[in-house]
Amino acid sequence: MEGKKARKTDRRIEKTKQAMRHAFVELLKKKPYNAITISELTREADIDRRTFYLHYECIEDLVSEMQQLARNMIAEQLKNCENVQLDTLFDGLTNVVRDKMDFYRVIFTEPSCSAFFEDGVAAIKYCILESNCDTSLSEIQKDYYAEYIANGIMGLYAYWFRQESPALSLTDFTRIAKSSMAESIRLIRHG
Repeated sequence: MEGKKARKTDRRIEKTKQAMRHAFVELLKKKPYNAITISELTREADIDRRTFYLHYECIEDLVSEMQQLARNMIAEQLKNCENVQLDTLFDGLTNVVRDKMDFYRVIFTEPSCSAFFEDGVAAIKYCILESNCDTSLSEIQKDYYAEYIANGIMGLYAYWFRQESPALSLTDFTRIAKSSMAESIRLIRHG
């Protein structure tokens, strides 16, 4: 009986946290992250302020948790770093984005959310470095190369999300982004 109650509690906690995350994203559509108050958030989530404080001390705690969730989603898609190819990176990132379009639209367009962008760059860069066995490059060259590619990939998603009404579907964007990035890398390697 006790295990059943614990599962029910966990589900309620997760539902409450989801409501707060959803409310945060909705508020981000209207104002910068640093201008959102706990009162606005709890009103939008339809919860009591005390409920917020049961889970977080401040908005930054909620944001940190959301960053961790986003990092985990990206890491899960890219967990097999030793075999990462551009197709794998783009397909994995597109799967992550497709599941939470509203969230990522805000993340990629709201300047106050740059930490999320930087986390994405770091996750992609890590996978590139882990899978790059090219011994012709020095460690510093690999680092810059991975930084360039990771920022390019995240920049392409940001560009797509900044379009008022994207002319491309997410699937078409992914196809074009893959070929654009592959061509850029080819030019870097072969001139």
